[in-house]
Amino acid sequence: MKVIFEEYSGIIITAVAIIALIAVVGLLLAADGPVHTAFVDLIGNLFKQTKMP
Repeated sequence: MKVIFEEYSGIIITAVAIIALIAVVGLLLAADGPVHTAFVDLIGNLFKQTKMP
């Protein structure tokens, strides 16, 4: 086990970081996530200000 971590520790850390980043982005862009909500509000306000139906 020690040899595996000595040989592949960089790859393992990189893989875990990428998976964590994908999970965070997925949660932010989820249907009721904060980024999605802010984007929908932004588009709604844009249409209200331009008086489009």
